[in-house]
Amino acid sequence: MSRVKQPTWYKPENTQPKLKVFNTFTHEKDEFVPANGNVVNWYCCGPTVYDASHMGHARTFITFDILRRIMQDYFNYDVNYVMNVTDIDDKIILRARQTYLVKQKKEQSNQLNNELVNEVENYLLEYMKKQFNDFLKNNKNTEVNSINDITNFNKDDFKTLDNLEKRAKLSMYYDIAHGAEVTDPKVFRELAAYWEGEFFKDIKALNILNPDVVTRVSQFVPEIVDFIQKIIDNGYGYESEGSVYFDTVAFDNSPNHDYCKLAPWSKGDTKLMEEGEGSLGIKLSGKKNPADFALWKKSKPGEPQWESPWGYGRPGWHIECSVMASKVLGSNIDIHSGGIDLAFPHHDNEIAQSEAHFNNKQWMNYFLHAGHLHIDGQKMSKSLKNFVTIQEALKNYTANQIRWMFLLHSWDSVLDYKDSTMTEAISVERTFNNFFVNVKAIINEQKNKVKEFTTDNNYTNLEDDLFKNLIQTQNAVNTSLCDNFDTVTAIQSMLDLISKVNVYISQKSQQKKEANIQVLGKIARFLTKMIKCFGLTPDTDTPIGFVDASSVSGNKDEMVMPYLQVLSKFRDNVRNLAINKKEHKELLMLCDKLRDEDLVELGVSLDDRDDGVALVKLVDRETLIKQKEEKLEKERQKKLQKEAKQAAAAKKRAEKLAKGKTPPNELFKTEEYKKLYSEWDEKGFPTKDIEGKELSKSAVKKLTKLYNNQVKLHEEYKKSLE
Repeated sequence: MSRVKQPTWYKPENTQPKLKVFNTFTHEKDEFVPANGNVVNWYCCGPTVYDASHMGHARTFITFDILRRIMQDYFNYDVNYVMNVTDIDDKIILRARQTYLVKQKKEQSNQLNNELVNEVENYLLEYMKKQFNDFLKNNKNTEVNSINDITNFNKDDFKTLDNLEKRAKLSMYYDIAHGAEVTDPKVFRELAAYWEGEFFKDIKALNILNPDVVTRVSQFVPEIVDFIQKIIDNGYGYESEGSVYFDTVAFDNSPNHDYCKLAPWSKGDTKLMEEGEGSLGIKLSGKKNPADFALWKKSKPGEPQWESPWGYGRPGWHIECSVMASKVLGSNIDIHSGGIDLAFPHHDNEIAQSEAHFNNKQWMNYFLHAGHLHIDGQKMSKSLKNFVTIQEALKNYTANQIRWMFLLHSWDSVLDYKDSTMTEAISVERTFNNFFVNVKAIINEQKNKVKEFTTDNNYTNLEDDLFKNLIQTQNAVNTSLCDNFDTVTAIQSMLDLISKVNVYISQKSQQKKEANIQVLGKIARFLTKMIKCFGLTPDTDTPIGFVDASSVSGNKDEMVMPYLQVLSKFRDNVRNLAINKKEHKELLMLCDKLRDEDLVELGVSLDDRDDGVALVKLVDRETLIKQKEEKLEKERQKKLQKEAKQAAAAKKRAEKLAKGKTPPNELFKTEEYKKLYSEWDEKGFPTKDIEGKELSKSAVKKLTKLYNNQVKLHEEYKKSLE
């Protein structure tokens, strides 16, 4: 007996593209490779909580929310997402002191007095001297001749303490004069806690997923102290006058390390380094090298403080993220993200001090930086008066519309927030919404029909082409998302598919045949999956454990009753019309009321069709009400235009009739004409001009035309009197 041989099996080729991300370490698109299997450890720089969140923050946090969702919901990575809250910072200290001192002054002084105004005037004078003395010495021709010219202001302008604070920045004065006296730690914590709460309200309003872990600097101070001590022990940090600095030269000279991995061209940029040290840190002294930065700052009077081996102080800005990220995610992390403005010095310093602590060559594997956000082509700035908070933006647009705007632009490039970009976003949102509403209506309509068995499989060349278009789109979307999360191209592929579906539905309608709801449903579910991956559907907390089916279905009575009440009321009205034998017109009016009013309130849309069978759609109630209001407004405008047109026509006719009141034989004897002629015939027609000369043939021809026209006008006038 011969041995049976297994036939040859041919392994398919793997054509799946690999995910590549724009990595600031290389400034190129690098293949993404997690360090630990399918797990992705991700640290995102969070907010410094001292003021309202603005659209620049939205640019960062919506951007990385989109990328995070794609990673975990599309590529199916197990993402551990950690975000910090910076609640110890120079900006927080200054704002907290200023707010506290002004509030305290208001409680002490209910009324504004001359003593307070004089006090502020003296402060302004001293401040201006420091700021402008050099300017005045070097600009002799300026219209400003002295410091007094700059500080001269009308004391009558300051009627209240609030006005004084607004115009003269009273808070700055009190901070300089009394900031060192603020010692209560609650002052700093309360301000940070308030703005942190506001930040997370904005996050929720924008449908941004909460971090898996939130870390606060104030809760990690002991770990920060230990982390700094290890850096010192490894030879990359030193203490000076109660502060601790990172030794950039020692680190950069080490054969195992490199300083400024993200932006090496910024190494030595004094301005950026000073900004990184903060307004209070700039005054610290004792550095070995200008590029060295503070790991621990000796606290001065009026600043929060914690105990350390180097005396009382507080953490530097850069060390905070290094410690919190490493504490939760370890010594080698997959992704670190933040705004592009943080690349140097903040992120470069984070990398240096972390690698100095762990003595490893790579603390972070990928750095992702979101692009800048501009307002109408300009950087957002309070001085330019184009500063837009998240709450202000949400007054004009929905969270989804703002998210669409981000999705329609590359995540790592400059985004210009302006009317035209929002118009595009709203248009795309409308296209998707109309698609989902129409497809749901078609599917629901067919599901509720009783169908007889036929041999027709309803899978013609039209369905075959559409299904192939779906497969092409799925591959195109996958290729786009693998290419540095290219949502722009992915969405365009999805829009192209929607366009093809709309053509298909139209073709089936023209053929008087039903659309294939299996194919339509498959496409709709794919597009639904994608918009969910992009964060365009509301998020609900994932329940823990098994879910009871009855809890998912909800209270059936509460859901169904509003629809039953509308149906019952409509039936009652139809019965009354039938009993009273009313005209058909009233029945049609009742049907229109059901469609345009009652069902709109329930989020139901009825689209009348040529075959007399309405297409039933479930649509967001607010959307339907808005559409109804827009329709009524269009009708109102149309009515106004019609009335204006009728009024203009009536006015024109009145003027015409008024002109026709004059009999033809008196036309050329009116004030307008009698000064032009000297003789008339028996019909009142001119024969000679004012100088007694016979009229020319052309003049007679012109006057004859006017005369005959007046005959017609006069006849119309007489008829109007009948």
